[in-house]
Amino acid sequence: MLLTVFLLAGCGTERPHSILDPAGPAAELIAGLWWRMLWVYGLVFIATLVLLILALVVRRRETNVLGFRFVFLTGVAIPTVILIIMLVDTLRVMGQLHAHEEDLRIKVVSHHWWFEVQYPGYDVIDANEIHIPTGKTVRFDLISEGVIHSFWVPRLGGKRDMLPDHFTELHLKANQPGVYQGTCTEYCAGTHALMNFRLVAHEPEDFTRWLEFAAQQPHAPEDAYLQRGREAFMRGGCAACHAVKGVSRGILGPNLTLVGARLTLGAGTIENNKGNLAGWIANSQAIKPGNMMPKIYLEPEDLHALVDYLWSLQ
Repeated sequence: MLLTVFLLAGCGTERPHSILDPAGPAAELIAGLWWRMLWVYGLVFIATLVLLILALVVRRRETNVLGFRFVFLTGVAIPTVILIIMLVDTLRVMGQLHAHEEDLRIKVVSHHWWFEVQYPGYDVIDANEIHIPTGKTVRFDLISEGVIHSFWVPRLGGKRDMLPDHFTELHLKANQPGVYQGTCTEYCAGTHALMNFRLVAHEPEDFTRWLEFAAQQPHAPEDAYLQRGREAFMRGGCAACHAVKGVSRGILGPNLTLVGARLTLGAGTIENNKGNLAGWIANSQAIKPGNMMPKIYLEPEDLHALVDYLWSLQ
């Protein structure tokens, strides 16, 4: 009954981290290999249990009925053949996962504990949110600015470690538009469990429009209230760590040029809305303990103006 409960728990409609709900060719290859392994090794497990039960219930005889040949075949020869076949199948899938063509290249840099996203050649930098076109092979150049992290979008492909000393690469393709959850799968201490990102797949035309929009410099606010928010951004210490195109060049924290358009805050920790944004600015440690952002002390009027200014960056 307990096993049944666990099995039923995996049957929910929301499966953002399930490799068995593939949405790209790489994930389909991995899911297919998983199912083949389940059937083959499941049958081996059942056969082993049957032989074990027979050995327990059948009356023992003085003579050896099965003999050495049976033991060798079932205990050595057949398992060896099965393992070799599955090894060849696994190597075949791994070879197919390494694409030799690419339609777009994106650089992802992991920090403590968030992801920086760069689009080389387009002057676009974002954080914790990746945009790609559907039906196109995207090459991700991955590197870490600290300890080893790992990049994984379960419904689109396998994971790849992000190393601090050299680039690794990963090729992914999304078959259909949607929002796919990604995460760091290498324990990196601190708030590792809250180091996530979102990958947004657009139709190619929509992605082109998004990229053109993201490459633009935000207009200087004309509204007096938003101007006060921008002044609070500069005076409150935000500009020392965060960059906004045409306003500041901070590099310690995530780039905020497109912060108002993001789906989440704190690397996928909370939903992005004005209330959560205000709470994050005032005391992010209460939301994501151990992150690198200190408490920000602002007058309530300045805080609200700052939130509105950042919300306008989209």
